Amino acid sequence: MEVVFLIITLGLSLIISLSLCNTFLPKWACTTFGWHKTPERQGFDGCSFTGICPRCNKKVLQDSQGNWF
Repeated sequence: MEVVFLIITLGLSLIISLSLCNTFLPKWACTTFGWHKTPERQGFDGCSFTGICPRCNKKVLQDSQGNWF
């Protein structure tokens, strides 16, 4: 009975931890590391692809490997 209670408790704490990380981690990744989400609207200014990150609302550019910074 104690094992079942322990498994249920660990499962619930994992679900709560993942939901909190899903809320705060993406914004933190944008501001700290510069890992931006692909913009929904993309433009081209004649030299490079541009857009606005949907998470942090910062203007981002696409590099030659397809990453946004």
